[in-house]
Formats: sequence, structure tokens, C-alpha cells
Amino acid sequence: MSATDTCPGQSVTIVRDPATGLITASGGDGLAHGILERSFFLQERHGVTWHRLSPTVSPEDERTVARVAVARLQAAGYRVLADAEFAWDGTEARYVTTGREIENLADRIREATSVDELTYELAELTATHDGIVASLGHVLHALADVYDRLSGPTDPRWGTQLRSSAVHELRLLAAQLQSVRTNLADRSALPDRRGPHAPPPAPPTPSSSTASGRTR
Repeated sequence: MSATDTCPGQSVTIVRDPATGLITASGGDGLAHGILERSFFLQERHGVTWHRLSPTVSPEDERTVARVAVARLQAAGYRVLADAEFAWDGTEARYVTTGREIENLADRIREATSVDELTYELAELTATHDGIVASLGHVLHALADVYDRLSGPTDPRWGTQLRSSAVHELRLLAAQLQSVRTNLADRSALPDRRGPHAPPPAPPTPSSSTASGRTR
């Protein structure tokens, strides 16, 4: 399904608030919100969901950044109502985001026709060091490290909460998904092909060897 199929009739408004000078965006659906958030807009929720341009964008770059957001939204099929300073007739080529790649993985899991295919795709989620869940844990730890270097009064709490989520919630999720993958694989296998449910025996003690590899 193309982006334009997902947002028929959807429109987004991007204007500069005359009272505050802030560039704001309103309207659109989840996809539009994601495009805005990847274009230096911050989400706000006060009764309705809207976005404001991040204060990290310098005043001299605001117009350019807002025009890029307009171009990306138009490329995705949205009708954009923008102030004249942000209006842009062109579009920017869409790109495959990390989130879109994960959605593609979800589609492959949903469409899998065999347990072999399913367990293969699940490995992208469950791989111990660099699977999706493990990598998200790396992101949370990295963000916690950033808070360790900041000096705000609530920064230590943020760092602690992020590390707790990485260590506890994500570890539990990873274990559950690994169990799901194993369960599906064992369910489809003949009894004598299923894996053991106890650790293998310890290997024999190796004999001592010389540097050349020959045993004494």
C-alpha cells in the first residue's frame, strides 16, 4: 500500500503563530506526525495532537527546515496548507526509515507461510547482541549516558529510568520473544528433532598442550 493510499483527504497545516512566533503544524495522521518528528518538529498533546518546530533549529534555518517538512509531507501524498514563506511546489524523495524497515519485518512475519520463515524473521527481533530489541536497549543506555553528563535537577532520575527500562522491561520482552521463537520451532518439529530443555553436559577437561598444539 502506498503512502497516498493511507491518507486520502488528509491535510496538514504549517504556519507561524503570530502570538508566539513559533512554527506549528496541525492535522494529519500518524504517518504525517512521524514525518514531522523526523523533520525537527516536537509533538505536543493538549486535547489534540499538534507539533512545534524544535528550539534547536536556529532562527535563520527555520524557513528551510519548515519547507523540507512541507516537501516530505507532499511526497507522502498529503495536502499541505502552509504560510507563504514555507510553501513549496516541489517534493522530496521519500526514504526508507528504520521504523519503516521494522514495519516491513512485521509484514513479512504476518505473511509467513511456514514456521521456517517465521522463526527466521523473528531472529531479527531476538538476536542477542544486535537484534532489534537488543539494539533498542543500546539506544536507551546511550541516552542514559547523555543524561549523566547533564546538570538539570531531574537528569539523574531520567538516566535511572532509562537504564531500568533497558535492563528490566526490554530484557523481559527479549526473553518472551526468544521463548516464542523456540516454541514455534519445537511445535512444528518431530519429537526426536526438538531441542533439549536442559543444558548440555560439560565438555571433558582438555589435556594440557604445548604452544605447538601437541599434547604432552
